[in-house]
Formats: sequence, C-alpha cells, structure tokens
Amino acid sequence: MRVLWFTDVLPAAARRHLGLPPAPGPQAWVDCLADELGRRAVDLTVAVPWPQPFPAFTSGGVRFVGLAASPEPAGRWRRVLEGWRHRVDDPLALAAARRLVRELRPDVVHVHGTESVCAPLVPVVEGAPCVVSLQGLLGQYRRFYFAGRTAGDLVRLALSPETLKGRGELHGYARLAAKARREAWVLRTGRWFMGRTAWDRAALATANPAARYFHCDELLREPFHAAEWRPQGHDGSRLYCTSSTMLFKGGETLLEALALLRRAGHAGLRLRLAGVPPASEVGRLYRAAARRSGVAGAVDWLGRLDGAAIAAEIAAADVFVYPSHVDNSPNALAEAMLVGAPVVATFAGGIPSLLRHGEEGLLVPRGDAVALAHAVATLLADRELAACLGAAARQRARERHDPERVVARLLDIYAEVAGEQRR
Repeated sequence: MRVLWFTDVLPAAARRHLGLPPAPGPQAWVDCLADELGRRAVDLTVAVPWPQPFPAFTSGGVRFVGLAASPEPAGRWRRVLEGWRHRVDDPLALAAARRLVRELRPDVVHVHGTESVCAPLVPVVEGAPCVVSLQGLLGQYRRFYFAGRTAGDLVRLALSPETLKGRGELHGYARLAAKARREAWVLRTGRWFMGRTAWDRAALATANPAARYFHCDELLREPFHAAEWRPQGHDGSRLYCTSSTMLFKGGETLLEALALLRRAGHAGLRLRLAGVPPASEVGRLYRAAARRSGVAGAVDWLGRLDGAAIAAEIAAADVFVYPSHVDNSPNALAEAMLVGAPVVATFAGGIPSLLRHGEEGLLVPRGDAVALAHAVATLLADRELAACLGAAARQRARERHDPERVVARLLDIYAEVAGEQRR
C-alpha cells in the first residue's frame, strides 16, 4: 500500500538529515508511527512544507520530502507587516502537495491535523482518498484562548513589544482564529476522519454527520514506556506539570492552587513546571501570577525538556497536575498515565475519554483552583489511593498506546478508506 502523509512538523529524521537540532516538544505521532510503518510492508512518504525544500531521501524505510513553502519576507518591516496580516494559507505549499500526489498516486493521503497547511486537500485530492487526523480542535480552542487571563494580563499583551512586531499571543490568537475558519470548512467537506476522544467525535458529528469517523489511538515516545512511577521515595513535596506556551493551559489556576495548598499545611510543597520558556510572553505572565499568589519562590521553571527528562520528572513527582482549560487528547497527560503517576486533571474537552475519574485519576472543573487544590491534597494524604490510581492509569495507557495494536488499527483504516474510494 502506498501512503502519503502531510504534516507541518519537520520529522526528526529530516531534522537530522538537514543538520538541525532536535525540535522541542513531542512529535510522537509523526516520528514514532513513521518508524513503526517503516518496518512494515507500507510504502510511506512523509511530506512537510519547508521554506528551504530539500530533495527526497529515505531513512528507516520511509521516504521524506520537503515541499516548497513560502519563505519568510526579507527585511524587518516586511516581516512585521506580514505578522499583522495573519495569513495561514500557503498556495505555494498546497500546489507542491498536489503535484506530489499526482506524482506518487498514493492509495491513501493522510493529513495530520485540521490545522495543517495541507488540510485544504480534502475531501479527495487528485483521485486519492484523504483522511484527516483530528488533533486539536481549533474552533473550540479559540473559545478558551484567553481563559484565566486578568485584565492586566491582556493590557500587558497588548503593549508587549512582541505585539508591535507582529508576533506574540494576540497575533497568535488572530492566526488561530483564521485556522479555525479553515478547519470549519475541512470538517464540513471532508469524508474520512480519525480521532481519539468522544469530544472530537461529537465535534465532527455536529459539523458533518455524513463523514466517517475512525477511532485510532497514538504512539508515545520510548522514555515514557520505560519509566515507571513507584510509591516508594515520595515525601509529598513535589508537584509536576508539563505545560506549553499556549495561554489556555491553565498555569494560573495551578499556581493559585499551589498557594492554597501551602497555606493549608503543605508549606514545603513545590511545583516544577516544564514546557514554558522563561522569556516567552506566557512565561512572563505565569511569573507575574506566581508573584500575585505569593508562590514565586516555590516554583521551579524548567523550560523545555526532552522526552527522557520529562519522563524522569513525572516518575519523581508526588502528583502530576494538568490544569488545562481545553484540550482534545494531550500528549502530556497520556505520558503521565503511561509512567503511572497519580494524576489530577481538568474535566475539559477530550480529557475524560483518556482518564476515568476515580478509577485512573481525579478530574476537576477547569479554572477551579479550590477543587484542584483539594484533589491534589487528597492524593498527597492518601498515598495508597494515589498508587492505585496511578497503576490503573498505567495499565490503561499501556493498552491504549501499544505499538502493535495502534499500527494494526491504522492499517485497517487505510485499507477501509481505500476500499470505499474504489467502490
């Protein structure tokens, strides 16, 4: 079977080929799954739009292609102007993608994410059936983009030098809104979609009742399979969270909950927060929130970590906390479950599909610092409950992210989509 992937994330193999450093953040779906398919009887090509297109090369049984994408404008003022335009479509990359489909004549085209620059290839491109993975749901993310922000936060963002330069969070919101409008068209017109949660299934059913939805779980990186949280050696003094530079990840709620916990008897409790570069706009907002809550000295700002370091942090934490206001199937939560850490997360978006409340962790309402603090305190006080929930989460995650099962399911989906197109 000939399969063609389109992704906006430069795969790790391509980064190595081009002499680029590893990219921060997880790329599990693209990298882990490509590695697995490369070992099977699948003729897989992975294409990514890139301002400096590179000749096709093969690594691990997978062919990688760099599509010609629009370069960044030359000159500072042109870059500033482009930043204020909030354009998300790239006709150059889309034309290159169409040419590649004509050249390869794949049995299936797989677009990774409705946010992809190649998502407008749906519903059927050049006679090849196109299946789209539902990753983030941008239309929903847009509603919660500024959740938890104070009026002062918004003023600081508006006056930020990054905003004047056409960068930063306010422009990020404008670009996300533009992508959300494109996503709405993709959901209405596509025929085949893959997802992982009841939430993304409902979003598709509402937008396009005639579309086919296939459930397919994802793969996670090896360090999270190897690491294991154990009840011994935890003294109730450490919380850990893998966050990001997206505003709606709920860091301000977690900082407020930390202040409540420290005042309620957990005076030595510390938070280790990863994924937020200190110099970023979000990093500055979180530091201001920590000062307002009186916990600035109780937070370790870890910045971006690689997979092995994140797995080690999860294994060493007393509780993993994920306070996001909205999410579909966050890798950070899935990774914590796979390690087997006790988890407190929010009842938001697709999270309840990943973690069963009271069986594999505790879920609380988004933005509720009191409920979040109480759930964390419950796990800190009852270590037997914490260990049982973590063990159950690990077992569920090991089954859900099992490579053999995930790859077999994906190949079944490809065969079914290709068969429907031929009928």
